[in-house]
Amino acid sequence: MTDNRPGPSGGTALASNNLLGMGWMVMASAVFSANFTVIRTLGSEVHVFELVFFRNLFGFIFLIPFLIRAGRAGLIPSRPGLTGLRGLMQTCALMFWYYALIVTPFAMAASLSMLEPIFASIIAILILREKASLARWAVVIFGLAGSLIIIRPGFGALSLGALAAVSSAMFWAVFLIIGKVQTRDDSLISVVAYPTLLVVPMALIPASFFWQWPTPEQYMWLLLTGILSSTANLMFTKAYQIGEVTAVAPMSFARMIFAAIAGYLFFSEVPEIWVWIGGALIIAAGIYLTRIEAKLARGD
Repeated sequence: MTDNRPGPSGGTALASNNLLGMGWMVMASAVFSANFTVIRTLGSEVHVFELVFFRNLFGFIFLIPFLIRAGRAGLIPSRPGLTGLRGLMQTCALMFWYYALIVTPFAMAASLSMLEPIFASIIAILILREKASLARWAVVIFGLAGSLIIIRPGFGALSLGALAAVSSAMFWAVFLIIGKVQTRDDSLISVVAYPTLLVVPMALIPASFFWQWPTPEQYMWLLLTGILSSTANLMFTKAYQIGEVTAVAPMSFARMIFAAIAGYLFFSEVPEIWVWIGGALIIAAGIYLTRIEAKLARGD
């Protein structure tokens, strides 16, 4: 009888790749949090629509060398309609997200942003008709309960920033679902770059009604946010390229920790206990959901 299990070297290579992928994801979370800090700082001086416009303008310029390196095959998206829809989803997600970052405590915004995989699972079940097991629905309900603990409707004024963070997570979920479809046929750099480019004119339209030319110093910060966001997205993509989803995805929740640290150091924010409790529920639901998705992908 032949033993088809991977040998020690194969197992070691897989473990090494998973560790590298986890490292890339932790670094991406740290860079995302650094970008959150820049956005919060600029938010009191530059309108949200302008922030989204310049973030994507400078972000796309930063990605041009990667597009050139990908060659002609990597430049042409196979489904332009999906690319356009994804650009619209990214525009809406960023506008809601930046508003949430500006008016909501960092840790709360970061916790609610982690609803993204929960909403993606709901979309996959209801629209894509994926298998809806009892365990999968239970995890979804568990994660949504965590968000209610954070927001606590009925226990004070409902925060518009919290609602914006939840709305952003919904749009990001659609963005991710479309991205999964696109990566079957398109290069990763194409999937990342073209929605970024499309956000530029989409954000410019509303930004034109509130336009104020940035100062030279603000331009430098806006350039930095474009570089940070594109770098974080590339790190995020790299993490999933080299590591298994079940190993890499849980590390994305490090952004809550980094966001809490940044909020405390730069804005003297101390998260409420409800944020940690609700965030823990969302994280637990997200990790377990990742394992369920991996089993479904393997056909278990």
